[in-house]
Amino acid sequence: MKIGFYVTGSGTASHGHLLDQIQFADEAGFDSVWLRERHFHADHQGRNFFSSPFVAASYIAARTRRIRIGIGARILPLDHPIHIAEDGATLDVVSNGRLDFGIARIGENEQYQNAFGIPADEVRGRFEQSLDVILKAWTEERFAHDGTYYQFPEVSIHPKPVQKPHPPIFLVGISESTLKFGAARGFPLLLAGAQTVPLVAKTQDTYYRLLSDAGFDRDAVVHPVNRFIYVAETQQEAIEDTRQTILNFINRENSVIRDFLLLPPEQITYDLLFNEVCIFGDRDFCLRRIEQLRTQVDLRHVVFTFNYFTISHKKCLRSMQRFVHDVLPHLKGTT
Repeated sequence: MKIGFYVTGSGTASHGHLLDQIQFADEAGFDSVWLRERHFHADHQGRNFFSSPFVAASYIAARTRRIRIGIGARILPLDHPIHIAEDGATLDVVSNGRLDFGIARIGENEQYQNAFGIPADEVRGRFEQSLDVILKAWTEERFAHDGTYYQFPEVSIHPKPVQKPHPPIFLVGISESTLKFGAARGFPLLLAGAQTVPLVAKTQDTYYRLLSDAGFDRDAVVHPVNRFIYVAETQQEAIEDTRQTILNFINRENSVIRDFLLLPPEQITYDLLFNEVCIFGDRDFCLRRIEQLRTQVDLRHVVFTFNYFTISHKKCLRSMQRFVHDVLPHLKGTT
C-alpha cells in the first residue's frame, strides 16, 4: 500500500508550516504528496499553494529527497499547453523524475472560466487539445499543431521530462464523459476524499469496466484514493475535535466539497461523514477502519488529508504525528 499526503491549509497554518509538514512526510516515509490547483478562495488566502502548484512543487522538490510530487490537478483549459508542458517538464527535471501529473477539465465553479476568459462551451475541447499538445511536447523533438483552439508552427519544446515517455498522468473527475476519456487512454483516477465509500467503489467498478473495454489491464492501473483522517489519543477526543469542525469544513461558504457527496444538504450529517467518508478515531480505530476500507475499495494507494481549515494547525500536525508513529508502520508492513 502506498501512502500519500494531500496538502491543504489548516486553521492557522502558514506557508512555512505546510512546507515543514511536507518535509516531515518525506522523512517519515510517505510515498507521495499532492497539491491542488484552486483560485479565488479568500478563506485560505492562498496559504495552501493552490493558486500556483508548479511553483510550490519546485520548492518542495528542493526540500525533499524521495517523495513523489503530485499535481492533483492542473486545470488545463486555464493556461496555454506549451506553458504547462514546459513547467511540468522543468519540475520533473529539478525533482529528478518525481512528478505525478494530474489533469482536470474544469474548476469548482463558473468563476474560473469567466475570470480566465474561457467560454463554457470551449472547456472540454480545450482540455482535450491541451493534453494532446502537452504529450507531444514531452515526447516529440519537433511538432506543429493546428487545432480549433491552439495553432502554432513547428516548434521544439525543452526540457524533456526525466521520466519516459512522460510523467504518469492522473485524471480528476467522475462524469461519464470524463471517465470514458480517461479509460480510453489508460489513465488512473485521483478519487476525491468527499465521497462515500459506496460511491468510490461504484466509480472504481465502472472505470475498471471501461478500462477493460479499452484493452487495458485493470490490475496495472492504480488509483490514488483520498480520505479525510484525524488520529487522536482517544476515540472520544477524536469525536469531540471533529464533530462540529468537520461540518463547518464541509459547509464553508464557496466550498464545493459537499457537492462531491451527491446528497441533499439535510442528509450530510456528522454520522454520515463519520461512517462513510472520514477516518476519525484513536490509533486502533483508524487502523481497523483503513483495513475495512481495503476490503471495500481498491486501496493500493491512499492519500490522506490531515489538515482542515476549521481545526488549528497544532491539532492537525499532532494528528499526523500520531499517524506516523502509531498507524503508518502497520500500513507499511502490509502488501
